[in-house]
Amino acid sequence: MGVVTTLLCAALVASIGNEQQLIEEQVDTHLSRMTVSEKVGQLIMIGFGGTKSNEEIRLWVGQRKVGGAVLFSRNIVDLAQTAKLTRDIAKLSLDLPPFIALDQEGGNVVRVKDGATVLPGNMTLGATRSPMLSMVSGQSMGIDLRRLGFNMNLAPVLDINSNPRNPVIGVRSFGEEAQLVGQLGAWFIRGQQEVGVSSVAKHFPGHGDTQSDSHFSMPAISADEARLFELELEPFVASISAGVDAVMTAHIAIPKVLESPDLPATLSKKLLTDILRKRLGFEGVVITDGLEMQGIVKKFGSGEAAVRAILAGADMAMILWTKSKKEEVYQALLSAVRSGRLSVSRLDESVRRILRVKYRRGLFDSPETSLSTLMQDRNYNALHRRVSREVARAGTTLVRNHGDMLPLRTHRYRKVVVMAPPGPLATRLAAEANIEVVKIPWRTSRSLRRKITEKLLRAAQGADALVFAVVNRSHVSVVQNVLRRAPALPSAMVSLASPYFLEYVPQIDAYVCAYSYQPVAQEAVADGLLGKLPMKGRLPVTLPGYYEAGHRAKEGVTAALHP
Repeated sequence: MGVVTTLLCAALVASIGNEQQLIEEQVDTHLSRMTVSEKVGQLIMIGFGGTKSNEEIRLWVGQRKVGGAVLFSRNIVDLAQTAKLTRDIAKLSLDLPPFIALDQEGGNVVRVKDGATVLPGNMTLGATRSPMLSMVSGQSMGIDLRRLGFNMNLAPVLDINSNPRNPVIGVRSFGEEAQLVGQLGAWFIRGQQEVGVSSVAKHFPGHGDTQSDSHFSMPAISADEARLFELELEPFVASISAGVDAVMTAHIAIPKVLESPDLPATLSKKLLTDILRKRLGFEGVVITDGLEMQGIVKKFGSGEAAVRAILAGADMAMILWTKSKKEEVYQALLSAVRSGRLSVSRLDESVRRILRVKYRRGLFDSPETSLSTLMQDRNYNALHRRVSREVARAGTTLVRNHGDMLPLRTHRYRKVVVMAPPGPLATRLAAEANIEVVKIPWRTSRSLRRKITEKLLRAAQGADALVFAVVNRSHVSVVQNVLRRAPALPSAMVSLASPYFLEYVPQIDAYVCAYSYQPVAQEAVADGLLGKLPMKGRLPVTLPGYYEAGHRAKEGVTAALHP
């Protein structure tokens, strides 16, 4: 048995080596045929307006041979339109196929819903603490996206949410523990890439400890180099070990580490070349975050920032929104090559990395599912929807349960008043004979919040318990107002978003975290509240002053009746 195993391992290593050698030969041949302008085009990843192939996309993909195109909600209508658009884009450049990418993180960041798995989000996965669920989530997502015509997903987010006040990461993170984030991220990447979709780990070196949004200003983290390697970089190290195809940079300052206090990480040679390439050994593609974000544009401008990013060690400059900025970046890179500021050898280095990933993921030779086949088999991803449902169920977390308030028991509560936004949670609870649901819109004005408060207080007369499902601080303010005026009633709050909402209503008797407002998360919460499923997730973050990461409360005795 030992000899057979040794021979099989040797054969596998030889096969992998032969495949890598073939890819290198293909890359060499392709690179030798490319013009300078085509090589420059490969260094750019663009966005565009419209829901079908248009003059803009034909210029950039068909003529200028950009390395990739990113689709957003503005480009996506439904399954048939999306699949046709991705295939039309691919046909524009069969000799240099583009990455066709999107942000399909799950949770708060979902671009396509028709025909693709919609996961509850990373923090729900973090609450499951399951590498297996993370891997099959990546597989499910990848299969759906590849059938739709995408070959790259700008996910997963590997930022560690170490700062509860972070305005841009939050539930997009797996949690606050570096090892957990790295483990779940690495398995998600393995699952997604093994079915042919490149993963992009973001936002390097870690955006989790910032207190501002780089879309509007340049955030800073106070970490020194030792802390960076101990915490922020650990998930990226795990992703590199998992063979991640690409890494996206963050527009953040790290005054104690980078060359100057206000230099964005995206433009730092010390970070991208010395640390990411040399010390961490990353050989894949480095993509900048959007070069129209104010965190970088204010000081450098998009074109100059693109050139500096490539010189620092990036391979692709992402420019997504305005036509003038795309032109600025293209001309700046072309001029930098022609002037010698960006050498041809450095240009070839990046193009080689890009082509290597494209060959590895089969962009040159992998046939797409035909549009007719795709439309005939619209129900093919029913299993993937089950994966999403299982993540939601396993991640729903009972954080607090004073007095065994949950699950709701019909023999105990004659009348329960629930505040919830429109959706499956409200619908399922409203079907119970003893539950009255007062709906609250997803977005509310001050006057509307006052009206809902009064409606809840009227409904609460004669009630035995109150339950509030919240998505944002406006919803939380209604909870605060109601509890001030009805403090004696047992009350529970369900967060369909940030787990940190507990700090605003510390007197609440029961607290449940779903970390997501996606329908599958709402369905799982409804079943948990009614005692149909146990709420077995564990906090992936610390709630300062209340509960540590890993905590979960015990459910009431009724939960044992519904294993």
